[in-house]
Amino acid sequence: MDKIYTCWKISNWFYRNKMRPIAALGRFVIRVVFSADIPYNLTIGKGTHFPHCALGSLFHPDTVIGNNCHILHGVTCGGRGGHNGLPVIGNNVWIGAHAIILGDVKIGNNAIIGAGAVVLSDVDANAVVAGNPAKFIKWNTECNWGG
Repeated sequence: MDKIYTCWKISNWFYRNKMRPIAALGRFVIRVVFSADIPYNLTIGKGTHFPHCALGSLFHPDTVIGNNCHILHGVTCGGRGGHNGLPVIGNNVWIGAHAIILGDVKIGNNAIIGAGAVVLSDVDANAVVAGNPAKFIKWNTECNWGG
C-alpha cells in the first residue's frame, strides 16, 4: 500500500474520531518525513496512489480527490484569490509532476493532467490537458493506471 495514503488514512481516522491533536501529529509527520502537506481532513478516495511519496505536494484541506487517482510529486491543489470553491478531482485521474490545480475546478473521470500544467478551468472526463494555462490536447482512450 502507498505510504502517503496509509499515513493520511491513519491521521484521517483520528480526525473522524475526534482526536484532532493526534491527527495533527500525523500531518506533521507527513510534512517532516515526506515534505508534503496532506491534511488529515482532506478527502481521498480508495486506491489513490502517490508515487515518490507526494514529495513537495500541497493540498487544501477541502479539496476532494476521487478513487484510484495517480498523483505525482510537486502537485498543488488549492484555492484562487478572489474566487470561491476548490478543486474536485474525479476517479482514475492521472496528475503529472508539478501540476497546479486552482479554484472551483472539476476534473472529470479518467482525465490526464500533464506535468507542469496550470489548471484554472474544468477538465472534461477522458480529456488530456497540458500547458500553462492548461489546454485540451486529445481524448484519453486508455486508462491503465487505476485500480
